[in-house]
Amino acid sequence: MLRRGGRRVSIARVTGAWLRSDRLIPLVLLAAVVTLSPVFAGPIEEDPPKAGHVMQEDGEPEEVSPWFFLLGFSNAHPAMQSEQLIDRYFDPIISSLAPTYDEVTTVGDLRDGFLLWVPYVGVGRILSGKWSAFAQVGYAGGKVRTEADDRSLLLLPMHTDFEIKRAAYYGGVGLDYFPFGMPELKEYHGVMERLRAAKPNIGTRFTWTNATYEAKVKVGFKPFDNFLNYKEDDEWLLPSASANIGVDVPLNKRSQISINASYNRFNDERDDFEGPSYTIIWKRYFKAKRK
Repeated sequence: MLRRGGRRVSIARVTGAWLRSDRLIPLVLLAAVVTLSPVFAGPIEEDPPKAGHVMQEDGEPEEVSPWFFLLGFSNAHPAMQSEQLIDRYFDPIISSLAPTYDEVTTVGDLRDGFLLWVPYVGVGRILSGKWSAFAQVGYAGGKVRTEADDRSLLLLPMHTDFEIKRAAYYGGVGLDYFPFGMPELKEYHGVMERLRAAKPNIGTRFTWTNATYEAKVKVGFKPFDNFLNYKEDDEWLLPSASANIGVDVPLNKRSQISINASYNRFNDERDDFEGPSYTIIWKRYFKAKRK
């Protein structure tokens, strides 16, 4: 809990990684991918990318499966224009009744502070030396609550309690194109050698998002009951598409880091959900199934 002047601002579980009820989702998916990977894995045969094999210590080539596991974190910047109504109407009205009142902290404020990180997991496959595809699922959610007690023009303490809760489950598929080929997976020495082996890419993602929203507002003069008790909630199932540009940096024989920027477009509710995002992804390639 943060204290700012007379306010108490609590930021509870603003990323899905902290939600206890959903901690098992990434673990279950990871276990499923690791368990099933030998079934699907196989050596890359036609048009193999440079990531198709690595060298063992004895100099013999060791094949790498075209399948990989990915773990990503996306810093989202949705528009959230509906929250501007709070700055435009609620804050000024309450400030006119209690001059010491400060503004409500919203989810948009967390976004502006680069605090909205969306975790996700997925599995993908190299299609050729320049193409890869993948599927991913993720969840993020939490609430921001601002409470304050301010002396009002009526000389009575005015209590305000504003809570905003947002959550989103999503799943989708993506396709990446590497115009200069994919990074070679091998042992590297030092940061600069890895950066020199990095390869740019462009891509697209198609996603379905199940988003929920809930706001609770309470205002009253102590010691009397609240004169305002208001609740609003909504839920949407929204398709979206995004265009991405990024770079993949190899780490070692089986892993690489992907960094990209994208812009997400929605057909519906775009005033709240449309916007850019910045993502970092760790990819781990499976071993090829032995023949």
